[in-house]
Amino acid sequence: MSQHLAPALPESPLSERHIRILDAAEGVFARSGFHVATMQDVAAEAGMSPGNLYRYFNSKDAIIAGMAERDRSTIAADFAGLCPSKGSLLDQLEEIGRKHLVRQPREKAVIALQIWAEAARNEQMASMCADIEGSLMEGLIAAISEAKRNGELPATLDEQSFLLAISMMADGFFCRRGIEPHFDAEAGADVLFRSMRTLARTMLLPEIETQP
Repeated sequence: MSQHLAPALPESPLSERHIRILDAAEGVFARSGFHVATMQDVAAEAGMSPGNLYRYFNSKDAIIAGMAERDRSTIAADFAGLCPSKGSLLDQLEEIGRKHLVRQPREKAVIALQIWAEAARNEQMASMCADIEGSLMEGLIAAISEAKRNGELPATLDEQSFLLAISMMADGFFCRRGIEPHFDAEAGADVLFRSMRTLARTMLLPEIETQP
């Protein structure tokens, strides 16, 4: 995998053809891996000629960057839709979590493992991962701050520890789902989100003792 990731997506909304290619690439990469899969494999999966594929993405790296940017944009949009008028913040966060962790095909988890492994030795891939993580954390921080202001969450919630805990749990969930073909995603999600709700009410900042 080269160290340079070409620009992946147009500034305008994705065309039907871009979407078809990204969907096809996800299937191919999940089955064969980034390094083994070829542009010809992606073209065949998308039902187009290799020459036509290159009109939209000029390399596998560009496709991977496109997949990452699509995920980042989706996550950002989901968190932008959080609103107190829609009910409990924790309920809304659980719905977003189930959308991405459970209702998405298992191939998403398989690809995530490949991306993380590649990011350990590829600075550009690591940067893409950081962008996705940044969008996720930005949305969570804003939502948690609002929930603390309106009283849904304790004002003394240790936000930094809470965010670290739930992000590690979500990463672990993705690893289990990607590695274990028969992993029960619904049961795993139930455990994850029960834990999230417990931590949201018990992971508090230590009380500061005041001098008499």
